[in-house]
Amino acid sequence: MSKQIQQPAEKYDSIFSLFVHVFWTLIGNVIAFFTLVVILRHKGEIFYAADIVFWCTIAILILARFIDIKIWGGTTDKGEYVTMAHWRKYTIVLLICSTALWILTHSINHFFINK
Repeated sequence: MSKQIQQPAEKYDSIFSLFVHVFWTLIGNVIAFFTLVVILRHKGEIFYAADIVFWCTIAILILARFIDIKIWGGTTDKGEYVTMAHWRKYTIVLLICSTALWILTHSINHFFINK
């Protein structure tokens, strides 16, 4: 009797899946950081277009992580598959940190730069 050896199926990753992964791990965070710098240095009205860009970037980060998990079965840095519990934790931490940084940036701008 011959035994057939099952080869593990290779996961095909498209360029789009790579972009989504790199976006939520690096590019989106860089965009958010530089948007906060623009908000910090802005003179004039307290809220303007950079605020919209910042919050849209945060929303796209959350969506990109969700897509990475649901469509391409994202993994942790240890190689384990990510669950929706990981996504919820990521979303909560991202929202708390980004809100705190956004408030801090506007406060510094208001009290020290935009006097």
